[in-house]
Amino acid sequence: MLQRIAIDELKPGMYVNRVLDDTGKVKVRSKGVVRSALVIDKLIAKGVDFVEIDTTKGTAPEPEPATTEAVTKDQSVAESAHTKEAINADGLKSAQALFSKAKSVQQRFLQQLGSGKNADVSKLTALTQHIIDGVLENQAATVCLSMVERGNDLLLEHSLNCSIYMAILAEAAGFDKEAIEHASLAGLLMDTGLANIPHELCIPVSRLAETDALIYQTHVDESLASIDGNDEIPAVINTIISQHHERLDGSGYPRGLKGDEIHPLAQLAAVVDEFSQLGMPAPFGKAYPNSKVLKSLAQNKGLEQSLVNRLIGVLGVYPIGSLVKLQSGKLGIISRKNESSLLHPQVMTFYSINSGNFQEIKRIDLSKSSDEIESSIGPDEFSINLPKFFSEVFINQVDN
Repeated sequence: MLQRIAIDELKPGMYVNRVLDDTGKVKVRSKGVVRSALVIDKLIAKGVDFVEIDTTKGTAPEPEPATTEAVTKDQSVAESAHTKEAINADGLKSAQALFSKAKSVQQRFLQQLGSGKNADVSKLTALTQHIIDGVLENQAATVCLSMVERGNDLLLEHSLNCSIYMAILAEAAGFDKEAIEHASLAGLLMDTGLANIPHELCIPVSRLAETDALIYQTHVDESLASIDGNDEIPAVINTIISQHHERLDGSGYPRGLKGDEIHPLAQLAAVVDEFSQLGMPAPFGKAYPNSKVLKSLAQNKGLEQSLVNRLIGVLGVYPIGSLVKLQSGKLGIISRKNESSLLHPQVMTFYSINSGNFQEIKRIDLSKSSDEIESSIGPDEFSINLPKFFSEVFINQVDN
């Protein structure tokens, strides 16, 4: 059945038959199912007001729910939002167990690649499901752990971070369940080829000589080779891997693709890859504080800015798990966003810069405190073994 709907009623999963009431300049290249909210954002940006959908080939607009159903739904959303917006001891312990399992599986895969053996991708596929479950059920704690667990094995941590944030961003951008799974698996695989690149070349490409830069760029082919001949890997995974270093302005590699020539999930992968690498210490370069990482993404013309904005919207100005220095001279970890005042999140303080000592962990709501954030800081700015402290002390003292 054909149905005319306003553009703000269009949702992923619906089948667009044609664009209606546009300026005459907008053309739909082909009919088909809307795979993500990114497609809808682009139609809105081009001035589309109405579209015609075919409800026999895709989902139909949902009827208005009854009052009791709405209340139940609101309660469910509120409960889900709590796990996405705040950290607690139980959530952190669950996330820590996920990270331990994920690191073991991914490390084994990378070792197989490094030794020239046939790597078992099936275990990564299973791992992807655990990562997605962790993101959907306990996003705040998962993000927190990804911020803290950095600096020991960079390629391993980078792969896991990419998988986590690919799932987070794909969900936020409105991609369907299958696309989220593909994105998360691609995150684990897309830079595995770095295991076969000389360690000294794994630094920002801008700092490499031309010949060395070309060698570094071959890691894309190396990553593709790791899944070559595996019939269980969907073709879109290859596409994401091959295009995740392409940029909208044509400045990327290996083919210099531009704009819509780049697959939407590869555009998403580009944002996540930059986010992860900028937040990592050497060899990728100096680790930027997270607020500076997000600012750098927002200024990068090669990245799809609607995706950057969605990432910032999910993480906030100060992402959960990131480190901040307060005006009082204390260091703290962001524990919860404050939607009504993004510059005043909840912080868990644990260290005094003035005395150079750890202190009792205290939760402070900066929207109700005279203390304020002085700056976002990188994990390597103070001589603190943050992962060790976090694992042995912080998790056990976080109150629920």
